[in-house]
Amino acid sequence: MLKYIAFCILIPFAIFSESGEELLNSIIGTMNSFESFRANISLDGMSGTVSYKKPGSIQLKLSDGRILSGNGRYLWIFNPARSVAGKQDLKGSTGGISGLLGGYESVSASGKTLKLKSDTKYYEEIIVSVTPNNIIRSIRLKARGKQDFMEISFSGVQTNIGLPASVFNFHPPANAQIVENPLNQRE
Repeated sequence: MLKYIAFCILIPFAIFSESGEELLNSIIGTMNSFESFRANISLDGMSGTVSYKKPGSIQLKLSDGRILSGNGRYLWIFNPARSVAGKQDLKGSTGGISGLLGGYESVSASGKTLKLKSDTKYYEEIIVSVTPNNIIRSIRLKARGKQDFMEISFSGVQTNIGLPASVFNFHPPANAQIVENPLNQRE
């Protein structure tokens, strides 16, 4: 009788638990299924909003006034405290959620938490927590050689809300210094 009770309790967990690869594919599939989304974001103690529209437009506005805005052709990074705007030519490249989470050697899941590890990628460890319907709740990123994780949390997620393209066309203030392709420069 005891074996039967244990069997009845454990079988649902074995049947319904996803492997790391299955959860990863579910997360990517869910996030890629949205034409657009907007969410509140918390990034290492700062707050703001993030908006996204297919096929690769993004805008992140932080509470301190910084803006990251990409329309698929250019990525703008604006810092109002320094009045500097970086303009990066994307040359058709995309990363997205697939680019961030893909290519890890170790992929494991525990419930709705995904853990990715790599000996070669910039982020040696990523931990992703998702809602029951596989919408990202938080991402913790640990860069190679660093001890601490950077944490990004999402709340108030709205999906398929019909964002206009104009949201993603950033125009820096007239007095801002423009730096062309800052991500291509070496220090």
